Amino acid sequence: MDSKLISVIVPIYKVEKYLDRCINSIINQTYHNLEILLVDDGSPDNSGKICDEYAQKDKRIKVIHKQNGGLSDARNAALKIAQGDYIGFVDSDDYIKEDMFETLFRLSEENNAEISIVSYYELIEDRLISVRDSGELQIMDKIEAIKELLIDTKIQSYAWNKLFKKELFNGITFPTGKNFEDIATTLILFEKCNKVVLLEEPKYYYIRRNDSIVGIRNYKTYYDYLEVIKDKYFYLKDKYPEIEVYNAYNFVINMIWVYTIIVAYGIQDLYPKYNESYKLFKEIIDNYGEEIISKLEIYNKAVLYMMLTDLEASRQAVKEFYIAFKKRREEGNFSLQI
Repeated sequence: MDSKLISVIVPIYKVEKYLDRCINSIINQTYHNLEILLVDDGSPDNSGKICDEYAQKDKRIKVIHKQNGGLSDARNAALKIAQGDYIGFVDSDDYIKEDMFETLFRLSEENNAEISIVSYYELIEDRLISVRDSGELQIMDKIEAIKELLIDTKIQSYAWNKLFKKELFNGITFPTGKNFEDIATTLILFEKCNKVVLLEEPKYYYIRRNDSIVGIRNYKTYYDYLEVIKDKYFYLKDKYPEIEVYNAYNFVINMIWVYTIIVAYGIQDLYPKYNESYKLFKEIIDNYGEEIISKLEIYNKAVLYMMLTDLEASRQAVKEFYIAFKKRREEGNFSLQI
């Protein structure tokens, strides 16, 4: 079973509090033929030292020390030297079940799939707030997989709960200097596939932190997000006519989410940038109407109606709605989806 090498890439920056748990969950995998690439991205804490200590204990570990360049740059540095037949990613503040890579490898090999995916637990520190655990196995061609990626329920753009055949990364790197780099890269990798397999069995523990890239709610973070989702929309527009409505749907749900965040956290400087994209948002709603609205979760549908009634006047109502929703979801109401 361990015949092929899997390169596991772990970008590391200011995570000494979480790093032991992360690395231990990788070295204790039931799949042993691993190349573990720990990328110290110029971390100012003891993270780099911790990496070196683990490398002394486990010959599968290679440590890259580099100047800080961000998550994409760290991943790209590891991709340059990765020797594996497959590539996997783990974020350094997260951790994984002991059989995650064995499961992903088996899914890929048995189904001749270029990408295999498992579901994940979502936690705030150690408190579970979300999980998809149906046990369903879904084998998809490229178009079906991109459709699920756009629906953003079963499959998200995250790199970390997936296993990729190494050749998919030929000519592909993560874009540096921007947040949410997974969104553009994952889509392109999906386009290079003939087959993608998904098992809705959670094997990854995704930790939400207020000081993570997603948790830091500022102008730069969500400026980048608006750019990425608009670029993705135009990149896919008219490319796959059979799933064009899902491209439009994805842009709509992401615009709703960004609007929720910028009003809830008072990122007022972003309003002009948001208003530029809102024109496209409104055109899509006018064009597709109920075809998109009928696909929305209850939360998104409610926010959409408030936005369409009066974008500026709705801000306070959306803020209060989001805070109440967030509280209920963090209390463990798994049925609530944004």
